[in-house]
Amino acid sequence: MSATGWQFRRGDDSQNGMPRTLEGFRRQGKVIHALLMREMQTRFGRNQLGFLWLFLEPLLLAGAIATLKSTFDFGHSIPGVSMFVFALVSYLPYFTFRAIISRAPGTLRSNMTLLYHSRIKLLDVVLARHALEMTAVVTVMALIVVGVWIWADQPPSDIPILLTGIILLFLLAHGLGLLAAAASARWEIAERLIHPLVYLSLPLSGALVPLMAMDPIVRNMLLLNPQAHIHEMVREGFFGEALPSFYSTGFVLFWVAVVNLLGLAALRAVRPKLEF
Repeated sequence: MSATGWQFRRGDDSQNGMPRTLEGFRRQGKVIHALLMREMQTRFGRNQLGFLWLFLEPLLLAGAIATLKSTFDFGHSIPGVSMFVFALVSYLPYFTFRAIISRAPGTLRSNMTLLYHSRIKLLDVVLARHALEMTAVVTVMALIVVGVWIWADQPPSDIPILLTGIILLFLLAHGLGLLAAAASARWEIAERLIHPLVYLSLPLSGALVPLMAMDPIVRNMLLLNPQAHIHEMVREGFFGEALPSFYSTGFVLFWVAVVNLLGLAALRAVRPKLEF
């Protein structure tokens, strides 16, 4: 091959393509998008009502919790803060956390045949399912923010903090979901244990009670759980100074990194043991 011919192909590559790493991300993005569309069609088919249920389910559940909490405030009334809105804003992040981890165990088993395709990785399959859950809750959260802003004249106090809390919630749940998916693919009993453990985590998550209303000893114990920090962050982003909050972004980032690295390692370890 002549030098001229080599230079021509090289120039053609630089004009038509991105650097190899970015091109790889672009291709994997297309794979995840295709898996996301497949996940939606598998779960809801062509039924539009089924698709709407993706958004209605968290809204209805959060609305039911909010109604109960506003009717029976359990001694946690906060001046200037609507208990109904408080419960909506508090429960939706927990719903996301629960939905991602609870559905993770069946992810690999239900998509096993897709792994014959060389471009589809275990991480892509799990990420697509998690992204679907997150999209639904972010949409519902946006509707609540706009609704409260318009009808109650209560705009969110700090949107960047609110978004940061939601992103950290997704990353934490994603990492734990990776661990749940790998564990259930390796041990059948894991799937049976994960669901009750997720529900039992609700009292320890700080989701429905503001930490400011708790005894300092109990508060410090709950703050060992990164979930509690995230709920506090989301509430500060929404209510601001009306609801004093307790959280450490660095602490949450540490645990996000830990669970995601462990989750990736677990997927890598379980990959050779999967049966096609």
